[in-house]
Amino acid sequence: MYLFFFTTALSLSLAGVILSLKYLAESFYQLGFYEYISLIFSGDGTVYSYWKELFLSLIDSMPIIGMIAFLMALGVLVWSGANAFTNTRRFILQVN
Repeated sequence: MYLFFFTTALSLSLAGVILSLKYLAESFYQLGFYEYISLIFSGDGTVYSYWKELFLSLIDSMPIIGMIAFLMALGVLVWSGANAFTNTRRFILQVN
């Protein structure tokens, strides 16, 4: 029964990780985070003189909700994967 529960949670959390990663990538482009990062690597000297404003703009354009959703789905994936592996191992040892 535990094995069934954790394998179901594993598959649902894998789907959640994929969907939240897609949402996170779309949010990075919609909020303009990508443009601010490209400014850092442009090599322009004026970027370094306004680094505080650029840093605050980066923080402001971060997709916090997408990051939280991704990290929660990833945590559930790791937790359910570890438990499913443990329960599979116990099931195999009981059968043998």
